[in-house]
Amino acid sequence: MYLRTPKRYQPRRRRKLRLFSGRKLFLLVLAAGLAYGGWLIIQHRDAVRDAVVPEIEGIAQSVQTQVAPQPTPTATPDLMVARSGCQTAYQQGDMEEAIKQCSLLAEGNPNDVDLYFRVTQLLVFNSSLGADEARIKEALMFAEKTINANPEAPHGWAVRALALDWQGDLGGALAAALHAKSLDNTFAPAYAVLGEIYHDLGKDDLALGYLDDALTLDTAGVAIGYIFRTKGKIFSDQGYYADALQPYQAALLNSPNDSYIALELANNYIWVGQGDKAIDLLVKTLETNARDTGVLFQLAYAHLNSGSYDRAEEYYLRCLDVDPDNVPCLSYLGGLQKFSGDYGSAISNLGRAIQLGSDDPDDFLQLGAAYIALNQCERAVPYLQQGYQITVDRGNIQKQASFISSLQDCGVVVNQQPVSDAESSP
Repeated sequence: MYLRTPKRYQPRRRRKLRLFSGRKLFLLVLAAGLAYGGWLIIQHRDAVRDAVVPEIEGIAQSVQTQVAPQPTPTATPDLMVARSGCQTAYQQGDMEEAIKQCSLLAEGNPNDVDLYFRVTQLLVFNSSLGADEARIKEALMFAEKTINANPEAPHGWAVRALALDWQGDLGGALAAALHAKSLDNTFAPAYAVLGEIYHDLGKDDLALGYLDDALTLDTAGVAIGYIFRTKGKIFSDQGYYADALQPYQAALLNSPNDSYIALELANNYIWVGQGDKAIDLLVKTLETNARDTGVLFQLAYAHLNSGSYDRAEEYYLRCLDVDPDNVPCLSYLGGLQKFSGDYGSAISNLGRAIQLGSDDPDDFLQLGAAYIALNQCERAVPYLQQGYQITVDRGNIQKQASFISSLQDCGVVVNQQPVSDAESSP
């Protein structure tokens, strides 16, 4: 067996004995220095404070700025104020304020199906008859929240169908409305929106049947204004303007603060030659909702139709004060200004309408005519050519002739496409 050999013993060297070590001497000197320094500070305390305190405060401030600030707490909406504001604004006809307050109230009550249903209706009915795309998108968001509050209730599906119908998605609207009806075959709003959807699909007999069923089921009156309005719309779209007056009047009687009903009723007053009634109705509607661009536009149109061009221009301008990008108001104001000889303003407003997406051939025609009146054919021709192509694509033979005439005024010859007798016949 291998045994490790132990290390050889080596005795340590004997330490020298010292009476006073160097370490002790250093500590003694340091203590004496600190004592002397403390004595000096005490003797000159005022000067030391004036010099040192600002430096310490500066360091503290620097450290404070490096620390992340505390987050600002989000203000919690006062639901009692929102509830009162929602009811008051709606009763007064201030729909924009009603939408704001009712939305806050709904967000604070995420399981309140009826409240979300009401907010979504407000958004749809105040979307300039569906022309306000942003408002319709917001309505669809609230419709989804209505569904999430209770997927088994018909409310969310019915109001989703309403928003989709006004957006123009008839297939999606029909599917949602039928699902609402399947969830509760006594829910009147589902039948009411089915009435409008089938009308938009061209099935008026079926639509009127659903509306009659809705009237029978709506014992609480939650949709009665909308039901009568849709009946009036069916007669109006068929050209029976006088027959449309009674259901529209009944609709407004049951929903006096819904301006979209007043707008459609005013249209029918104009079409039956009762322009004064239309103006009176719209002025009354505007008293409670001064920022409703639909009402402002319709008031301008009513005055335009009666020959009061100055008043028409006034309301178009008020419409643009509320919404500078309102295409219908830009379009009609520009046309009126071109008619009155204010070509510079007409060019500005018609050009803006086209820039924002207007594809109305009249906008292109009148803009071209305004440039021609200022002897600026080089600017008129591109717009006239674009407008002419729109009329060709739509088969509007009569309007094509107007563009051809204006282009000829600028020396441009149009190779008109041959048109068959069947195509040219009314």
